[in-house]
Order: sequence, then structure tokens, then C-alpha cells
Amino acid sequence: MQTKLRILTGLHIGGSDDTMQIGGIDSAVIKREIFTNTDGTINYDGTGKKITEPYIPGSSLKGKVRSLLEHSFGLIAEQKVKLGEKAGKPIDSSFAKSLDGILQKKANLIITLFGESAGSGDKSNTKITRAIFRDTFLTKESRKLYLEDKIKLSEEKAENTINRVSVMANPRFMERVPSGVEFDFEVVLREFDEDKNLPLSKTIELGLLLLQNDALGGGGSRGNGKIEFEKFQNIENLKSKIKELMDEIEKSL
Repeated sequence: MQTKLRILTGLHIGGSDDTMQIGGIDSAVIKREIFTNTDGTINYDGTGKKITEPYIPGSSLKGKVRSLLEHSFGLIAEQKVKLGEKAGKPIDSSFAKSLDGILQKKANLIITLFGESAGSGDKSNTKITRAIFRDTFLTKESRKLYLEDKIKLSEEKAENTINRVSVMANPRFMERVPSGVEFDFEVVLREFDEDKNLPLSKTIELGLLLLQNDALGGGGSRGNGKIEFEKFQNIENLKSKIKELMDEIEKSL
């Protein structure tokens, strides 16, 4: 699946800073350096204008989509019941074996789609991860607008921690990708004969709708990270569509 990912409210996915300047950004976004042509396309021979631009790692997208699906399927709630304080890790095949009925089927669906980390799960039944989330880079249109000084690729947002006793503010500056910037999103689904009866593509679609209804990156509860997929921008009732897809997936398991 390929579609545009549009930033609706400032997005923060943290990178690393080599230096920390006094009065500067406390938390920068992840970026890469490229050479670009005037039309916004990338030049791979080292000519053109060198710029630093933000991007969204595939791991950030994959991790958030998986987490939202595990919550919506009721797997995290069940994990808390069974594991107590040890709950919190991604669902693996060892945990799936402790489940019954539809919950076990949902857990196995998640594991088939997203895989499981090394050293966890049932090593005798290792599966190839089906969903591949590509790193998501700027569209050439957004890059061209930046080159023409029509948009910015970063903004500063000050966030304050308030001392409840002294009522003094402790400001912290966060870098964000501004609203309106667009990225080329791609997720690839590997298909095997053994998967023909599994609702893999519907589950991916559900995960993306859940993400659009939630937030990506840091500070989601404070207004950051609202995004929109062009493929789903005309859905009038997002929650109704999510419920419809969840029902379809459950019936097909």
C-alpha cells in the first residue's frame, strides 16, 4: 500500500543531538542529509543543493500500529491479567499459547503480521514477518515548497512543567515537523499460500485507521502527532469504520 501521510498537528519523533546549545532545542526530530534538485527530487550523485530534512522511521510506524492493534484486540488487557507487573512487552507466541479461542487467533494474527523479537516466543515455529514498513520520506512536492521558502520543515514548541508549590514554569523546547508537511508512506505485505485465509491486509488497514484516530510520535496527549493518510481522508465516521473492520476481521478468524 502506498499513500501520502499528511501532518495535521506538529509531529515529534526524536533523533539524537551531537551538541546541546544553551537556549537551543532540548529535543530535536530525527533527520537525514540529502542532495536535491530544484523540482524536489533527490539527486544521488552528490550534486544539487544539500539539505537536512526530517523523516519518519519505519520502526516508529510499525511499533505504533502494532501497539494500537494489540490494545484494540484486547490482548494487552489479557496480558495484564495473566502477567501482572511483567506485562507490557509485545505479544509473542509463548503468550499466545496461554490464550484460547478468538483471543489466541488474534494474537497469532498479530505475530504473523509483525513477527516477534529475537529471544522471545516459540523458536521451533519462527515465522517470517509479513508487514514491511518503509522509512517514510518527504514528498517531492513538500521538498520543492521548502526549497522555494514557502513552508518550513521544522518548528520550535515550548512546553512547560509547572511546579505545583511555587507555580513556577520550567520551559523545555521541542522541535516538531509543522502541520501541512507531507510524506510518502509505504507498507509492503508479503503474501504466502498459507496466509490466503488470513485477513492480513484488512488488519493493516485497521491499524492505519487506529493510528489516524490516535497520534504518532511524542506528546500525543498534548496535541502533537495528529496525522492523516490520503487514502482515508474522506472517511466521514472514522470510529464507525474502525468498528466495521474489527467485526469483519473477527468473523474471518
